[in-house]
Amino acid sequence: MFGSIRTILLGWYALILLLTIGVFGGVLYASQRRAILGEVDERIRNHSAAIAAATEVDPLDGVEIELSEDYLGLFRREGPAHPYFAVWRPGGEFVFASREGLAIPFPERAGFRDRQQRREIAIESSLGLLILVGQHTGERREDLREFLGLLIGSGLAVMGLALLGGWFLSGRVLAPIRRISRTASEISGSNLSGRIDVGRTESELGRLAITLNEAFERLQEAFERQSRFTADASHELRTPVSIILTSAEQTLERDRDPAEYRESLEAVLRAARRMKGIVDGLLTLSRADSGALTMGHDGVELAELVEESLGLFAPMAKERGVTLSWSGPKLLVSGDRVALQEVFANLVSNGIRYNRPGGSVSVSLEEDGDRILAAVTDTGIGIPAEHLPHLFERFYRVDEARSREAGGNGLGLAISKWIVESHGGSIAVGGRVGEGTTFTVVLPRDPGEDLG
Repeated sequence: MFGSIRTILLGWYALILLLTIGVFGGVLYASQRRAILGEVDERIRNHSAAIAAATEVDPLDGVEIELSEDYLGLFRREGPAHPYFAVWRPGGEFVFASREGLAIPFPERAGFRDRQQRREIAIESSLGLLILVGQHTGERREDLREFLGLLIGSGLAVMGLALLGGWFLSGRVLAPIRRISRTASEISGSNLSGRIDVGRTESELGRLAITLNEAFERLQEAFERQSRFTADASHELRTPVSIILTSAEQTLERDRDPAEYRESLEAVLRAARRMKGIVDGLLTLSRADSGALTMGHDGVELAELVEESLGLFAPMAKERGVTLSWSGPKLLVSGDRVALQEVFANLVSNGIRYNRPGGSVSVSLEEDGDRILAAVTDTGIGIPAEHLPHLFERFYRVDEARSREAGGNGLGLAISKWIVESHGGSIAVGGRVGEGTTFTVVLPRDPGEDLG
């Protein structure tokens, strides 16, 4: 199980602080030790040099030291605070010591040595004598131990205070993260309205809170769209399913003549076709949303495609008394021919469905720099201005009853918008009630040349 960020941060802070205090204390202790013992080393070195310089060898009287009695008395006093010395002839023969009873082992080589809380130095005089001077360092080492204890105690106190401060500061720093986490944990499919209080979140965490709020906003919008989409799909499918069930049940209630059976089956067929159109549209949009649909990138001659689309709906236009026409140069776009034909088929069929007898649907193509503009204009009933921003939403209808009567399923324009945008273009709508509607499709030109 992972530890909290606060504990991890405090652990690293404690480790770094411990290393820092340890290094600082170690340097300070080493400096103090060097100063205290260095003073002892300097003193006994000076004493040994003075004794070596004052030592003489008399063949009759032996070894003598020509120093004042006061100076020699310093070495003869008892007690750890006073220095001592000893003299050996070459080869290790002991001569004498400054005080009786001193059991000093013979030094194997010249230089400093530590022995039982004593600091000693051995030098060789010009006469070949080995002279050792030493001093008890117990009191000084005790001072060092007290200093070490003070360092450790002070270091622990500083570390304890620093850790308390670090715990407090880390709590202040991580408080916004806890608020962010609490808000995020409260957000669910049934409650998407929660937002992080940005006013109480500072610096980089404030920017993170804003980013998360924007993500929550997009998530809420996506959930709402999905909910509306599911409700609309259910609503749209309920009508044809009800027609099929009702027609079948009524037909099976009693025996009927062939004409009645045919009429009932035709109603069922119309409902089934309508339901198939809705299901096909839903599958197309679902695959588009998941990225499963990809567009081709072939050269498509747009005028030819428009002409084909108008030809497909010529019978329907003739039946409703609507005139079809198109104009413009032959221009190439790069894209998927089948998908683009579906766009113009949707726009032309809508123009025919919502037109009036004697009306017209015209398609115009024109070049605008590196773009191609295709406008599909009808002289039909028009669309109220308040509905125009929502026209490309899934299952959106201006007039619910009239749309069903015209045979639309509310998905054609949504699919058309996705196709056009997948080609790097855009689609817009304009018009006035009673005067007609114009859909404008903007597509990037094919990098190849025009066809003439």
